[in-house]
Amino acid sequence: MSARKRAWELGKDGNVEALRALVELEGAHTLLAKEECGMDGSSAFYCAAAAGQLTVLSYLWHESGVGPELAQLVTNDGSTPLIAAATKGRVQVVQWLLDDAQRFPSDMVMAVTNELRWTALHFAAMYRHEAIARLLVTAYPDLLRVPGKDGMTAVQLARS
Repeated sequence: MSARKRAWELGKDGNVEALRALVELEGAHTLLAKEECGMDGSSAFYCAAAAGQLTVLSYLWHESGVGPELAQLVTNDGSTPLIAAATKGRVQVVQWLLDDAQRFPSDMVMAVTNELRWTALHFAAMYRHEAIARLLVTAYPDLLRVPGKDGMTAVQLARS
């Protein structure tokens, strides 16, 4: 298994010690490469966000040396770590990502780069993750006005 694929697996599984050892052995560039990490181009940071692995996210952010770059990696379809966490109902991860504007800058929160042109709020509404929707709206009220590809806002989606 390649080092990139192993980083992806360890991020998903929450094995910080093994991830730390891999980074020491292979270098932080292993965390940034997407081409072999998941079929959808997801990074170790993305996988940890989707899996709710706060310990891994904290390690990747604070100790890997490439934290800010990790937060801005998107999957092949334009999904972000914030969208992954919102979709999966990972309240603590969403809060952690939003707590520090450096972790997830507002332009990344407001960006609609995925195929549906949905924000994290659209996904939270779709999957009825109310606590996440409240966090997102409190931090970024303008998300309420962003339409998806189909023209629907997150509020309209929640009502449908």
